[in-house]
Amino acid sequence: MKMRLSLVLLFTGMLVACGAQIQESASAAQPDNLLTEGLKSPFNVHHSRPALSWHANVKKQSAYQIQVASSESVLQSGAPDYWDSGKVSSGRSVNILYQGQPLAARAPVYWRVKVWSEELPSGSGWSNTGYWEMGLVNKTDWQAKWVQVANPEVVNEGDGVEEWMTFAADLNNPMHRPDKVETQKRVITQLKEEATAGLFRHDFTTETSKKLVSARLHSTAAGYYEVFINGEKVDDRIMDPGQTDFDKRILYNTDDVLGLLASGQNTIAVHLGSGWYHEFIAFSKPERNYYLGYGQPAFIAQLELTYDDGSQQLVVSDQNWLSHASPVLKEGIFSGELYDANRAVAKWNEQGADVSDWQPVAVLNEWPTEVLEPQLLPAIKAIKEVKPVVITSPEANVWVYDFGQNFTGIPTVDISSLGLSKGQAVHFRYGEWMDAEGYMSQKSGGGAPLLSQVDTYIASGDDQGSWTPTFTWHGFRYLEVRGLDEQPPLDAITAHLVRSSVERAGSFESSDPMLNRIHEMALWSYEGNLMSLPMDCPIRERAGWTGDAHAALITGNYNFNMENLWQKYVRDFETSAYVAPAVVPGKRSHGGNYDWAAAEVIIAWEHYRHHGDIRLLQDQYESMLEYMKAGENVMENDLIRIGYGDWCDPVRVPGTPRVNGRCSPQHTVPTITSSAFFAHSADLMAKISTLLGKTEQAAHFFALFDNISDQFNQEFYNPQTGHYGSQTADALALRFGIAPEPLRQKVADALKDNVENDWNGHGAVGALGQTYLYRALSDNGYGDTAFNIFKAKGYPGYDYLFNELKATTLWERKGFFDPYADPTGKSGPGFSLNHPFHSGYDGWFYEGLGGIRPLADEPGFQRFELSPVFPGDLEYSNVSYTTGYGTIVSKWKRVDGGVEWTFEIPDNTTALVTVPGGEQSEYLPGKYSLQLSM
Repeated sequence: MKMRLSLVLLFTGMLVACGAQIQESASAAQPDNLLTEGLKSPFNVHHSRPALSWHANVKKQSAYQIQVASSESVLQSGAPDYWDSGKVSSGRSVNILYQGQPLAARAPVYWRVKVWSEELPSGSGWSNTGYWEMGLVNKTDWQAKWVQVANPEVVNEGDGVEEWMTFAADLNNPMHRPDKVETQKRVITQLKEEATAGLFRHDFTTETSKKLVSARLHSTAAGYYEVFINGEKVDDRIMDPGQTDFDKRILYNTDDVLGLLASGQNTIAVHLGSGWYHEFIAFSKPERNYYLGYGQPAFIAQLELTYDDGSQQLVVSDQNWLSHASPVLKEGIFSGELYDANRAVAKWNEQGADVSDWQPVAVLNEWPTEVLEPQLLPAIKAIKEVKPVVITSPEANVWVYDFGQNFTGIPTVDISSLGLSKGQAVHFRYGEWMDAEGYMSQKSGGGAPLLSQVDTYIASGDDQGSWTPTFTWHGFRYLEVRGLDEQPPLDAITAHLVRSSVERAGSFESSDPMLNRIHEMALWSYEGNLMSLPMDCPIRERAGWTGDAHAALITGNYNFNMENLWQKYVRDFETSAYVAPAVVPGKRSHGGNYDWAAAEVIIAWEHYRHHGDIRLLQDQYESMLEYMKAGENVMENDLIRIGYGDWCDPVRVPGTPRVNGRCSPQHTVPTITSSAFFAHSADLMAKISTLLGKTEQAAHFFALFDNISDQFNQEFYNPQTGHYGSQTADALALRFGIAPEPLRQKVADALKDNVENDWNGHGAVGALGQTYLYRALSDNGYGDTAFNIFKAKGYPGYDYLFNELKATTLWERKGFFDPYADPTGKSGPGFSLNHPFHSGYDGWFYEGLGGIRPLADEPGFQRFELSPVFPGDLEYSNVSYTTGYGTIVSKWKRVDGGVEWTFEIPDNTTALVTVPGGEQSEYLPGKYSLQLSM
């Protein structure tokens, strides 16, 4: 190792010296990549202390100065009127909190930053100007009114309408029991009562003698909505706004619409659908008055115009708006959408429309929510196109498109290519499974939602262009078409993956095609369940199960920039009606699930570690404290003995009935997972309390962690075997520090033995164990064992998932369906086939094979660790991860019997680099290449 170490030191010295020369030129330019609240130039900031970030573009920033002003000219004068931080001795350049004058609603804010470093003792040049605007911070800033359709129109007649309702209620399913048939008949009644979506419009005139210089549109809906100006859609958001506890808060958007306005006559229009706000059928239990919905959809819009002379004009939603029934006759998140082209309204969102049959709107006397908050999380959008690969026809006039990939999306149908006659109804049904005869199955959607996915288009006879559903989305691989007399072209239908538009932050690729495929499976599963919150599945529940969120947390954090999405989701815990909620947000929840609801603490802490923003810990502290107090109150002899447990761990043999049914854990009792995650939460709360200066609480939580750990070890550790009873139990004890230091290697030895001998090289973990199993092995000398889990043949491994089950996303229960017992697939799997809570393994590709990981409790990856694993059967691994400071790269490949490892450390960060054998060195920014003898 001496030769290796000297080579490392020599190369480091060369890189630092050379890098300083290159960086001097870049630094002389200025800092860049200025962000406010993680965004470039946001228009609706509410926080009184917005977080400011930049790239310092120096090797090591020693100080910074921020200036903030009310105008560009004041800023450039050098005497800013909002805030001048002065020279602050600090290396941080991510999420620095504004500490200046109070900022009023709508205030435009200009800012810049300069930095100092060893190579720039006099400071850099000032950055280019950054910008943000304060939003409508107070309720009184809203002059607009909430409006809705005064007399909703209900359409029930017509063959196409009745067929759509029959499909949506799955009424003709021959597998239904008599009582289920009666339930679905009730669903038909409910569907009949559903009104059309709503069209709204308002004409207004701008002053022609003045020039418009600014136009800000603040808008949102209780429901899903689209907003248009002069026929142009304001933004490419879909399924908007994101789901919240709508009675507590609704998220609003602010858009720059200056470029859409004409001088003089203009039209603003809104298309309004149900969304989550008006979902009164799915999971409903009328006998218990149980519904997911809140009320009739409504919207609010406030357009603020500023002219070049400083004068202003306000255009608001109020009693002067008009409404009309939409050609979208029925729509819902779970049911799908029914569109009648015969009812399309010409120029409904443009100038010159005939409004003679339009009706006045109803104005709400009270807001449908307590508060409007800015939607800073990335909106749901169409992300990438997915094309079908083949069409099959299991019977006459039934065609099934196979997209080759299970995903969450919306179709686009080239209606003009179908040759439709007036009144002809074409039905598009969606499923995750197809049997050997080519029939699509919706069985994996389950019966509990009461609705099945179907979209229907009723033709006008003069159908041009394409059609895409507006207010619904689907989980599917297979799309069934009924209602045509001839086979449609393959290219008549395409689709798009839809999800929250978080940017990609990480990349992984290796020499092993199987490993790459497993990584892609994690991505498809995670992306297909990211709809303003982390969902469990896109076809059945579509719910923000809290345990699922923390089970797959590491997958989200390394693959995507989740900074603003996590801030929104963690806040959903605070508005929940329950303590320790199982689901947030929404009404489909209950409390008292401590292994699941540990997500609030875990996500908040990991958000701090990845992004360095302490405000979420501050703002959420009381809510997290409430969770901890409730958990302590249900402890029995220092352990929590209730919980869901390691949900959906594998049965020994496919098709074996599970003990306790559903996805109940088979190998790890819930007391283990509930207590381990509560201990982990106590440990994190101790660290959070210390950060926030709450020393008494910190001491309490440190002691709580010790007490739980002691009892956990007493009850579950077997000194003869070194085992806690299951792979998940061992992994949690190791990763959470519950296992005493002197015993940890023995526990790791037992875990390795269990994987290799008891499970023939397979992992036997459920949702809660996935994140922790692999580093529990590799951090304790068993990297090859961790790697080989991905390569293990047969059930319950990934080879089985791909080759026997033909899966393209992660199944909720891969042991439930036995393909050998049902070779035709006619029965089909009855559980979700797209469940990302099994994807926690993907974090190991970053933290294990790439070695990129936070350094202890250091925030924001300004100081981080590089400590990759080099499995013997892997030829190379390429990993990158983009942080607030820049992109970390870790690549290695086998060369001449050793390993060549190259890595890149971003400006203004340092890395603690660990090589095999345990030797550690701290590296400064730069690009490095090490030759390792293995």
